[in-house]
Amino acid sequence: MGLKTAPNTFQMLMDKVLHGLKFKSCLCYLDDVLIFSDTFEKHLSDLKEVFQRFRPARLKLEPKRCSFAASSCVFLGHLISKDEIRPPHDRVKAISDYPRPKNIKELRRLLGLFNWFRKFIPNYSALVFPLTRLLKKEQIFTWRSEQETAFNDLKHKLVNSDILSFPKFDLTFRLSVDTSARGIGYMLYQLDPDDENTKTTYY
Repeated sequence: MGLKTAPNTFQMLMDKVLHGLKFKSCLCYLDDVLIFSDTFEKHLSDLKEVFQRFRPARLKLEPKRCSFAASSCVFLGHLISKDEIRPPHDRVKAISDYPRPKNIKELRRLLGLFNWFRKFIPNYSALVFPLTRLLKKEQIFTWRSEQETAFNDLKHKLVNSDILSFPKFDLTFRLSVDTSARGIGYMLYQLDPDDENTKTTYY
């Protein structure tokens, strides 16, 4: 067991060590560090700069947990590549094989998984409503056809989820919204003149 403040203290250390580099050539959350570059040569330079920051701070790397010069990687539970972001295949399979919840505790665990990837599911709030309704204090946990449909629809949507694109700030952002009695939905997207497909950046 560690101190409750240990994660915050370590994050403060990492923020100090990587000051000036975050969002410029790297991202960091606790001990997960992602270094990104436009070219291979720049990547070598960025790696060297991060290593030079780590050395005086006496921060060591575990080689088995490192990946260098990769075209894609899993970072904070998301599969990230040059132009897009999607749920990792193993996480998607785990959710697609997830059994039907039998009680509130299991439902909360399931909703935690769905919520983590809600950005990939259009109209998420409306789809998940039959499940979240069971969390109300006065509600008796009774799994009916409505919950079964929502459960299967959400799994299907995630397995066949849309791929999100990184925004291009030289293009116009467009916002599409929709409302119903069950929720509010929106889609932030861009139209790329060099590509016929709509580039969705967030649901």
